[in-house]
Amino acid sequence: MSMKNKVSILGGGPAGMAIAHYAKKVGYNFELFEASDVLGGNCITLNENDFMFDSGAHRLHDKDPETTEVIKTLLKEDLQLINVPSQIMLDDEFIDFPLSPLELIKYLGLPSFFMEGLKILLYTQFKKSKPSNFKQLAEKSYGNKISNLFLLNYTEKLWGLPPERLSIQVAGNRLKGLNVKTFLKELFFGKQEKTVHLDGSFYYPKYGIGTIFDQIEQACGSNCFLRNNRITKIHHSNNRIHSLELNNHEQLHQVEHIASSLPLSLTINLLNPPAPKEIIDISNSLKFRNIILLAFFIDKETINSNGSMYFPSTRYPFTRIYEPRNRSKWMAPEGKTSLVVEIPCHKGDEIWTKDEDELTRDIISELLNLSFFKEEELIGNKIHRIHHAYPILEVGFEEKITLLYEYLNTFENIDITGRNGLFAYSHIHDHMINARTVVSNFSQNTNDAV
Repeated sequence: MSMKNKVSILGGGPAGMAIAHYAKKVGYNFELFEASDVLGGNCITLNENDFMFDSGAHRLHDKDPETTEVIKTLLKEDLQLINVPSQIMLDDEFIDFPLSPLELIKYLGLPSFFMEGLKILLYTQFKKSKPSNFKQLAEKSYGNKISNLFLLNYTEKLWGLPPERLSIQVAGNRLKGLNVKTFLKELFFGKQEKTVHLDGSFYYPKYGIGTIFDQIEQACGSNCFLRNNRITKIHHSNNRIHSLELNNHEQLHQVEHIASSLPLSLTINLLNPPAPKEIIDISNSLKFRNIILLAFFIDKETINSNGSMYFPSTRYPFTRIYEPRNRSKWMAPEGKTSLVVEIPCHKGDEIWTKDEDELTRDIISELLNLSFFKEEELIGNKIHRIHHAYPILEVGFEEKITLLYEYLNTFENIDITGRNGLFAYSHIHDHMINARTVVSNFSQNTNDAV
């Protein structure tokens, strides 16, 4: 293959790094521009005095064999298969999550459980219309009572919108297989027949999720990764992107082909000449959810055995807490542990703008009330903010995305990738799959041009 062709990758998150990996694999030249000095985007591992924690409770599920094999090859013995199931808190009790029938019976009582199961069967039998929003999907799967207890409040806290305004796509695969049939299967045949949706087994790197992207960089060669280079304009003419403005410098950087993993709205707003007003208006109507992470470092060997702990109650400002050492003992110094608290919010809202010391004190108070640790065991803490953590998938968002893609498809030499670029609730294996497709298209176009 000719080495004269080059793809310019915008954004060094998981999606951008995946394209870099496959471009390198097929011998295609690439350069990657990252605005910060850290690669990995919203999928990094931070280190504070030898306490390590990820920017979220990340996992690598074996959903795509090729992705799993690539990461096994990169990390070798540093990639471990672990089993740490998660739980959800309700009325000061933890129960299995995703939901377990046996735990639900203990919580609801047998008569109430079967009554809810009957309602689900009747709903499924007589209401044939497809759910049009997440609330309808949850109620079809669980019934009104169970979905309200466990799913709808949590979903509204996470996404910042009532569940009836959210697309069914926010569920991802979390509700796959969750219905009365699978519940009854577990109820009558026990945990040896436990359905796959409750599987807490996944791969995790010894030193945190960020090492995946450290290894991709190392394998590709660091000279191809251009940190501290923010894209400030994307110049185009005659239906082609021809150059990039970096860090507001007048001297432009020429490009042949670009793959953007930037937020979709940002990519469109960077175009020069500007996109049509109606396209800009649509892109600006897309919303993203931010996350504030608060990590607490604790002089205690362990808190509990959960992979993640979920909190649907509006009593708590956080949605999820995880203990990094439950993924790998190397994530904390020997004999110590940590807890990472996730608080979803919108940029500029009350939580996002709250004084950090005050917010930290508030969360410490909640954790002490939950008896996770004693005040004298707290060693320190760290706050980390995540911008554009989740694209908010409102009902009808697909129509907006279609119009934006139709416009971007008028350019001959741009591909869009990534969770925020594709505006999809996607994961590491999804980015790797998409990168293979994108790089395959590069290769095909190059061969066609020869």
